[in-house]
Amino acid sequence: MQLHFITGLLGIKDKHVEVFDSGESEDVFWFELHTKVRKQKCPNCSKKTQRVHAYRWQTIQGAPIARKKVQLHLNKRRYKCLACSSTFFEKLSFLDHYQRHTTMLTQEALSLSSEMAFTHAGSLLGISANRILRMFDQRKVPVSKVLPRAIAIDEFKGDASNERFQTIIVDVKDRKIIDVLPDRRSETIENYLKQCDTGNVQIVVMDLSKAFKEAVRRQLGNPVIIADRFHFMRQAYWAFDEVRREVQHELLKEHRIRLKRNKEILWKSPFKLDNKGEERVEELLRHHPRLREAYELKNDLDHWFKTSDHHNVKEGLEKWFKKS
Repeated sequence: MQLHFITGLLGIKDKHVEVFDSGESEDVFWFELHTKVRKQKCPNCSKKTQRVHAYRWQTIQGAPIARKKVQLHLNKRRYKCLACSSTFFEKLSFLDHYQRHTTMLTQEALSLSSEMAFTHAGSLLGISANRILRMFDQRKVPVSKVLPRAIAIDEFKGDASNERFQTIIVDVKDRKIIDVLPDRRSETIENYLKQCDTGNVQIVVMDLSKAFKEAVRRQLGNPVIIADRFHFMRQAYWAFDEVRREVQHELLKEHRIRLKRNKEILWKSPFKLDNKGEERVEELLRHHPRLREAYELKNDLDHWFKTSDHHNVKEGLEKWFKKS
């Protein structure tokens, strides 16, 4: 029972590590540790082995006890893999690779350093300030990604991790990619936003997906959600194309086929039409007033997108809604 208490006090959870001897001097507690033979996994080929290759004594500094330094004298085993002939030291949970101090000492040093100066923390633990700085350098501290005021979320077709679609997060102002998510699931977006610092986010530009919208609102509260122009304009194109199909069904076969084959020029923005294209469009619309009306509404919205600025954007959109 006493030995279990000592190993617990030293932060040793490995059951195959035993305290063989112990003692103390005026300012140091010392402990001699031995390990039992056990199966070890080879770091080179992952095969298991119990073949002992050699021994090595190592002096390790532990976390202080009652303001006294702690020294551990560990008799480490080096194992040999019978499959690939490589040799390696046994793995110990209380001792990181290539370190001469316990993980408990590292944890105490990092904890004290968050409350006081490195020099003061080092004097309490019996180590130098430079050593604590090296501990910080070796530790991987996860840092929350700080998202900007305006972000854009959109999906794109890819093939990462056998997923057909991925999601991209973009800084709207700087027009830079922040991250690419492995799929387009709303849960993935939520988990990503949870891991980020979202305190600055006020505007989210996205498509018209309800799942995206709900995920954003659950994690960001109530930001301004803006439908990006492509998805907004696509709704107008779909509505126009629905009118085209209705008109098309009313025509005789020859005219129906002709209108269907020329649908792409009707989709095209008037800004991209040359004189020949404009004449062709006029010929298609000449005898179909309902199709002309839908075509002009679609083009008026396209014109509003391409020519409006912050001075006239609201007025232009309201005028388009009244016309439609």
